[in-house]
Amino acid sequence: MNVTDLTDKWTAFRARTSELALTLLRVTIGVIMIAHGWDKLQGIDAWTANLAGMGIPFPEISVWLAIAGELLGGIGLAIGLFTPIAALGVFFSMSVAIVSAHLDNGLMARDGGFEYPLTLMMGALFFFARGGGRYSVDAIIDEPERGDGVEAPSAPPAVGARA
Repeated sequence: MNVTDLTDKWTAFRARTSELALTLLRVTIGVIMIAHGWDKLQGIDAWTANLAGMGIPFPEISVWLAIAGELLGGIGLAIGLFTPIAALGVFFSMSVAIVSAHLDNGLMARDGGFEYPLTLMMGALFFFARGGGRYSVDAIIDEPERGDGVEAPSAPPAVGARA
């Protein structure tokens, strides 16, 4: 086996696994956000008081915006439905969390810092720009109708061609 064969095999492996890896990342971020949004929903009075204590304007409204961004955005990311819109909800929710609760604590999460919400925010930004990917409800909705319900086969690459 020569270097070209190894390179071709590596490229083919990456092509097969990249969509799966990105799907797992999207679902993971979605599930984490669902958990945070659900937690806020279950303790809405405490979260409203928490927001008021931080000086967030209109805490009775802001808590619902946070829940929508986290819970609904998380659901959208987890299943890949309206992914760019769902990702914006997560992005804005995490940006508010960083500015209002974590920024003064520095970067490190162990000190209450902003590294964790920043990571979620950047993941959301990625899916805002990229979309839900191949394994998402968005992909099913966007798939052109063939009439027979069967996905059209893709042509194999030409012999010796690089991806």
